[in-house]
Amino acid sequence: MSDFDSPPASNNSPQAPLSPMSSLCVLMSRHGGGVVCDRTQFEQDDADPFAGDAANGASAVIDPVLISATPVNAMLDRVRTVKRLRVVSPESIRDFEAFEQAQSPPEHLAHIFLVALENRDALRLLTSSVDYRIPETLKTTCKDYAWVYVLSPTISQYKGKLGPANVLAAMCQLNVQNLPLPSETGRCNVIMECIKRGMTDACHNIKEKITLSVKSETAAHRDIAVLTRVCIATSKAKPTAALLIRIAFLQWQFTQFPTCVTDKFWNRADESLNKYRTEFKTATELQAAFTAIFDLDKETFGEPDLVLHPQVAVRDVDDWLLRINSAAAAPASV
Repeated sequence: MSDFDSPPASNNSPQAPLSPMSSLCVLMSRHGGGVVCDRTQFEQDDADPFAGDAANGASAVIDPVLISATPVNAMLDRVRTVKRLRVVSPESIRDFEAFEQAQSPPEHLAHIFLVALENRDALRLLTSSVDYRIPETLKTTCKDYAWVYVLSPTISQYKGKLGPANVLAAMCQLNVQNLPLPSETGRCNVIMECIKRGMTDACHNIKEKITLSVKSETAAHRDIAVLTRVCIATSKAKPTAALLIRIAFLQWQFTQFPTCVTDKFWNRADESLNKYRTEFKTATELQAAFTAIFDLDKETFGEPDLVLHPQVAVRDVDDWLLRINSAAAAPASV
């Protein structure tokens, strides 16, 4: 043997792995006793390898290897393994066995779908029995509307019983999301309680700022423009000329009844508003009365700084704010 001759082939060399098609051909050959070597021959063969001897009434026997390799059986084998690793109730075991005995993927899917429907029905029953909770976004909206209502220049009554109901009605007209239906009276009452708390907070803020402006000569918000801004705080209300006049009325009201605590102060304010509407028969007369109070406020606390704190024209006020003003102007309740 020369130095360049190839060494003899070793009998221990590993055989090349069969391709997927070759493996299938070998597997199929078990039924016919022969080996299918040619792919073309295999594809063009009209004989049904599973038909058996139909003339003699014989049927083909499918290799167990093929049966166990089907997707459904492979899935069930895996599911049985997972089942042994879980601890579930006897009822769940029975449901699982019913699922396991299903004969086809559509039947398995039907079992899963029925369980999903059962869970949905149970969830609906559970949520219907839980106490109603206002979503956080709706809670914020209720607060915004309550403050705008109290800061409305047309509000007819601050402590009236109809205030929260008027706000809720305006919210319904404006199609605010997540509101309960009017027929859900219990949930509507929860919403109105939230609105009532917002109105109370707004009243406390206004009363506090007015008290400081009157009692402290060094207060930074004595003039009506600055006072209106601090009364609005972070709410959505706009400092229109009409609102400045209304805040001036409240500031003047405080000078008339300086010893009133918060609730009695607002009761006094409501009494004065009702008295004005009774004495002044027309809108012109009523406007003249409020303008006189506004002029007196400027004489007492100084001219408003409309450069640093400009007014907002009514035409620039959002429509939903005007809707709240209309709701606030509703006749006062007894």
